[in-house]
Amino acid sequence: MELLIGILCGIALSFLFSFGPAFFGLIQNSIQHGFKRAMAFVAGVSLSDIIIVFLMLTVLQNVDMAAVMHNIYVAVIGGVGIIWMGIHTFRKKTMDTTDKKSHRRFREMDITHRWQLAMHGFLLNVLNPFIWVYWISVVAVLSGEAELEAGERYVFFAGLLIATLGCDLLKCRLASLLQTYFTARRMNFFNKVTGVVLVAFGVYMIVSMIVYQTSPTARAKEQEVTPQPTRIIQTLHNHMAKDSSKRDTVYFQ
Repeated sequence: MELLIGILCGIALSFLFSFGPAFFGLIQNSIQHGFKRAMAFVAGVSLSDIIIVFLMLTVLQNVDMAAVMHNIYVAVIGGVGIIWMGIHTFRKKTMDTTDKKSHRRFREMDITHRWQLAMHGFLLNVLNPFIWVYWISVVAVLSGEAELEAGERYVFFAGLLIATLGCDLLKCRLASLLQTYFTARRMNFFNKVTGVVLVAFGVYMIVSMIVYQTSPTARAKEQEVTPQPTRIIQTLHNHMAKDSSKRDTVYFQ
């Protein structure tokens, strides 16, 4: 049952709460490089998720990671990293290399290899403190209110991560279909838009953490509010657990 719940949660969260830096990077790389090459970017994002979850469930389970991720220095390092990648994306220059079969392709002036795309996806995700806070809240729910055993938590996260990877690949494929509607000029403009979005997100990350640290009101308000993704997991898990309990009761009667 935990595997199914994990898959359902992964699908729901992937489409409802995935509009961060990694999402815009996924769209931009899918359009520019096509589905097959952009899969490397998705693999980098997925690898970072797997590593974060593994760390949360093992070596960091007794560490107050929420406090670490709300540290202003952590936010500045992550924000600066994302701002740097935004500036790099903004400055990208591409050229049209449409072949004889009218398959549109774009080539950067500085050729991007698959390992570079994978590293880009990995860093864009792992440098985002909000991703860490998100996984921390999910682990806390499964360890506390849901009261799952260690093995059940691993099964749940396996389903969630598999579903998230599948949804990211689907987004990648759909975005790559837009490639035929882009010229090199439009692609360069889209790179600038994506770059601006990443820079804005990095600035927001730093500013929001400064506000959190300097404003007791903002800090108290955030601590009182349960994140929406966490509420979805709580609701879905409790609902399916009750259904399973009812079925077991009817069976044994």
